[in-house]
Amino acid sequence: MYKKKQNTFISWRRGIVLSATFLSFLFLGVYTSGCKKKDNLLGSKAIDPNSLLVSGGVDTFSMLTYTIAEDTVYTKSPRYALLGILNDNTFGTVDVGFYSQVRLSGLNPNFGDISTITIDSFVLAMEYVGGYGYTGTQTFEVFEVNQKMYLDTLYRSTQDLALKTGNWVIGSGSLKVNPNGLTVVGNDTVNTQLRIPLNPAKALQIIQDKENYPAEYGSNTLFTENYLKGIYVKTNGIAPSTNQGMVGYFNLLDQDSKLTIYYKENGVQKPPFDLIFTSECANYNRYKIDNTGKNIAAVVANTSLGQKEFYSQAGKHRAVVKFPTLKNLPNNIVVHAAKLFLPIQYLPNSKFTYPSTISITIKGNSSFYPLTASYDSYQKGYVADIRSYIQNYSIGQVAEDELTISPGTSFISSTDRIVFNGPETDKKTKPKLIISYTKF
Repeated sequence: MYKKKQNTFISWRRGIVLSATFLSFLFLGVYTSGCKKKDNLLGSKAIDPNSLLVSGGVDTFSMLTYTIAEDTVYTKSPRYALLGILNDNTFGTVDVGFYSQVRLSGLNPNFGDISTITIDSFVLAMEYVGGYGYTGTQTFEVFEVNQKMYLDTLYRSTQDLALKTGNWVIGSGSLKVNPNGLTVVGNDTVNTQLRIPLNPAKALQIIQDKENYPAEYGSNTLFTENYLKGIYVKTNGIAPSTNQGMVGYFNLLDQDSKLTIYYKENGVQKPPFDLIFTSECANYNRYKIDNTGKNIAAVVANTSLGQKEFYSQAGKHRAVVKFPTLKNLPNNIVVHAAKLFLPIQYLPNSKFTYPSTISITIKGNSSFYPLTASYDSYQKGYVADIRSYIQNYSIGQVAEDELTISPGTSFISSTDRIVFNGPETDKKTKPKLIISYTKF
């Protein structure tokens, strides 16, 4: 334990600044009276010039950048249910659907004289919270799950469950995916929904089976275990043309997200009956990502290719930044600042754009709480404050010298993707780590 020293760089203490770059040595501050100050260094504004008492700065770091494909991604209870397909020239095709249980909106429902019931319509409605990509028409399918789902099971992003035969969707199943569209239900304009028409015959069977399975209709546990174990909502898997398509993001816990049966009893309109999504329902997102022939697949297979550019993609791929020479840091330092700059590539007019934030964790260290970094338009990339990580590494509290980077704030509830500049990029800006510390 050492006594805390007053934080001043204008006294007798020596301040040291290190910068990590990839292709050349950069010198920060004033080295000698005959040296010119370099302008427009990436991240230069992150360090206060008044804090630099240094007579010299030394670049001792190197960086390695690459991409890994996660073998096991658990997508249980995601923030958003995902549905849709897109075709990205850089990342390939992304086809996402979801599995979910549903529950009775009320136990022991009274449908009246079942022999006189006729079905007007049966609809799966899901309220949008957003989407990624381009609006357009897609074809959807709904199947009944034929095995029990469990709330405490860690379902994988690539996991499929047994299904019953027969698509519940009536008609072509072709609908426009548009999170900003107008939705009218009856005479009411409601928050934008995707409404998938389902087979009325299935709705009639659900009503009729109330008499055949009274115990199941009196308990949601029995209903989901024995009667309707769940549904799988998906696309037909046909990818759109290159740089087209969209994945919609849906809030299943919204009150308007549900399966609704509209029916009459003996010709008289009855209140609709709902099957609902609740927090007690097991659910997970099912990703199908195909990067065949794309650069990202080559980088995963050969990590050295990540020195030019590397990638991160929700649901499957994480970017990795390795600092093999962090071990050169002294252990008797107080780290004042450590900023990691990660410039990216993007097409300004593309709908396949970058997320506003990234999530950073220590590779292989599950105890490290993820931190987020925001996109900086001035730097044309993400700026991450990793001071705590560098400090803990310098004193031996953290042994890992690799950080993993995921797009957005949720790896399992989006289809965000990012192209990062690597240290050997031919682009103008390169990744950089700048550290300011004081020895004691």
